[in-house]
Amino acid sequence: MDTPAHDAAPLTASPGLVLDERYRLDQVRADHQPPSGPRSMLWRAIDDSLGRFVAVQIVQGADAKRRRRIVKAATKASTVADARFVRVYDVGEVELDGRPAVWIAYEWIDAPSLATVVRDEPLPPPVATDVARQCAEAMDVAADAGLSHGRLHPDQVHLPLTGAVRISGLATAAVVHDVTPDEAGDVRALGALVFAALTGRWPLAGWHGLPSVGGSAGAQGRPRAVRAGVPRDLDTLTADALAGRFGSPRTLAQALAAMPSRSIDAVPEPAGEPRPDILRRWLWRVVPPLLVVTIGIAGWVIGSELGRVPLVARQHHATLPPEKQNGPQHNRVRLVWHRPPAVTSFDPGGDGEENPDATSLAVDRDPTTAWTTDTYRNDPHLGGLKSGVGLLLDLGRPRQVQVADLVLSAAGADVEIHAGDQVPTQAGDLPTVAQRSDARSSLRLNLAHPVTARYWLVWFTKLPPDAGGFRVGVAEVALLG
Repeated sequence: MDTPAHDAAPLTASPGLVLDERYRLDQVRADHQPPSGPRSMLWRAIDDSLGRFVAVQIVQGADAKRRRRIVKAATKASTVADARFVRVYDVGEVELDGRPAVWIAYEWIDAPSLATVVRDEPLPPPVATDVARQCAEAMDVAADAGLSHGRLHPDQVHLPLTGAVRISGLATAAVVHDVTPDEAGDVRALGALVFAALTGRWPLAGWHGLPSVGGSAGAQGRPRAVRAGVPRDLDTLTADALAGRFGSPRTLAQALAAMPSRSIDAVPEPAGEPRPDILRRWLWRVVPPLLVVTIGIAGWVIGSELGRVPLVARQHHATLPPEKQNGPQHNRVRLVWHRPPAVTSFDPGGDGEENPDATSLAVDRDPTTAWTTDTYRNDPHLGGLKSGVGLLLDLGRPRQVQVADLVLSAAGADVEIHAGDQVPTQAGDLPTVAQRSDARSSLRLNLAHPVTARYWLVWFTKLPPDAGGFRVGVAEVALLG
């Protein structure tokens, strides 16, 4: 247990705070403060003992009874061995801002939540079925261990590109939010997950991360009333689960397993070839209107661009690096990720971060957006203030890379690529695998030999001139292997 010295200033939850002499807080990822009840903050932290990212939840404002319940729930959740649950590593108490608080260290999951995915577009019915089945099977394992979730919703379900779904908050989320968990509630929540995966809407009360469902669709739990193309048997199953007609997660999992399903990373079967007469008929129906619409859109785009001042990223040289190309040994290489990696600014010589809210723009496959450094004065070597600044990419696991492609805002930067398997605190913690002085704005760095590593640092030691000072922007980073 962490306790401050009696004569020291009260500790506060802030970057750099170390819990249990091990977990160093890095970045806030979520902050929930209900009108009444404890405040819950989710941090990305660094496990200094093992050199890895972890998630740390800090709960402040809970009374002694609830703190004990949180510790007990986290301890029991850590014993559930099913890999579909986010692992609980550690739990403890610490005094923050002069009051006791509870912290829980979890496995770090670098994957979007179901809520994030379906906000853009609902899942195909076979994929929604597979996600829900995995969740139901996991909850069946938890039930066998005497545990319920109690607050299962799409922000608690994470979808890695490959492998099983991951469920966070087992037992602990219910205690933090003062919900009484039970198996029947988990079954209804599983039905609501199917509904959300199919429609992008949430049919239950108590969570507002997706648009709610009104009218008869909400009352009856019928996804077909919201989205066309949902199979009738899946529509009926969803309504039955929401109505509590399944006695346990196991019976629901068995019903889902009997339906057509497809994993989220599987390639769907190609549709059959249309007959020539059908194709010809539809071409005559579709092509003329499309030509009219295309001409209209082209005219609107040209007109809207006439008054714009071109950005650096819109200039002819700022083209995206290809996702596939020939490697240094004339072999074929491709982008090493399917979904963008976690990217953070890396500024050990300054305040620890630089333009942190824009880091994802460096891997969004959009050359018109960019992460930029601060503007430095008097000296292109970062104003003489520090040795460098850059971006740290966490690929989630070690991946082999042969080529690093960069799209920069201007030519003239000195750039290095570092790589390794430990979270760095200084650029020198990771070996240098490529470098270029006075780099061009479109830069390709061939590594001398393939390098397999999880952490990749794009490190700038000299910046090009910009607006009376020195600054560089990174419109895109692509690692190929």
